[in-house]
Amino acid sequence: MDLRDAAHELYAVTPRDFTAERTALVGKAKDAGKKDLAKEIGSLPKPAAGAWAINMLALHRPEVIDGVVRFGVSLRTAQEEGDAEAFRDLGQQRQGQLTSAVHAAKDLASELGAPLSAAAAADVEQTFRAAMADVGAAGAVGTGRLVRGLSGSGFEAVDLTGAIAAPGPDDEAGPDDEAGPDDEAGPETGKAPVKRAAKTEPASPPKPATTSKEKQSKEKTPKDEATSLAERRAAKQQAALEGARRDFEAADKEAREAELAASDAWETVKELADRRTNLKSEIDDIKKRLAALEAELIGTTRDAESAESDKKRAVRAATQQRRAADQAQRRVQRLS
Repeated sequence: MDLRDAAHELYAVTPRDFTAERTALVGKAKDAGKKDLAKEIGSLPKPAAGAWAINMLALHRPEVIDGVVRFGVSLRTAQEEGDAEAFRDLGQQRQGQLTSAVHAAKDLASELGAPLSAAAAADVEQTFRAAMADVGAAGAVGTGRLVRGLSGSGFEAVDLTGAIAAPGPDDEAGPDDEAGPDDEAGPETGKAPVKRAAKTEPASPPKPATTSKEKQSKEKTPKDEATSLAERRAAKQQAALEGARRDFEAADKEAREAELAASDAWETVKELADRRTNLKSEIDDIKKRLAALEAELIGTTRDAESAESDKKRAVRAATQQRRAADQAQRRVQRLS
């Protein structure tokens, strides 16, 4: 077992098991007499919740990571080739791709017993956004050893410092590393690209001097005109690309704001749903209590009516007895 193997095992567990697993791996390294390795394993940091969720996708649902990375390749290719229309179309699809990937991360995290908070889900989206924009970030999200979230705008390289546990030289290489403009490779051979030397033309004998009038007539050759047209087209295409970038940045900003509002609305709906469930439970308890009280009221009413009848009979009996006593008293008085 080396540090990379230990990291793969460690970053495959749930957050609640991370510390115990790290301790176990440290003990295993010590038992094997690898003190330096044990120290390195002990220093591996616990991943942030969003980074952990992306690691779980890389482990359990790699097709989600692959989809994000491939979409990023298409997006960067359109940008590098100056294809404004393709870049604009892909920019419009980008949020849907991100939302789908974030939902996959949230669903998987819930299945594994560690649901993501709104902040962690936002970190997942930001990391995938960086992976679409930057080849290094694209390689990092597929390692399964991500420690923290990534952030990038696409206009400069994403900072991967401390982002990957037990990093290696292959961790920051993306899937779309391509040959430069001077490199050529035969598609049927599969061999590595070889840079070819530029061809040189044989020296030609010096030409006789030309007059200024002849020079002017030769200033615009068909080749020069074609070059000028290509330059104008390139400038127009570049301007269109810049406009598409501005449109994209504005739309992206609005999308972020809308996503935050949606996240807040989601939390509000969840809170209200929980409150509604609690209120229903309280109402059910109150209904049960009310039914019991109504039954008790019916019994008490019957008892009260029976007691009222007993009272009337007792009053009549007492009245009769009082009359009999009064009559007896009057006889005593007559006889006295």
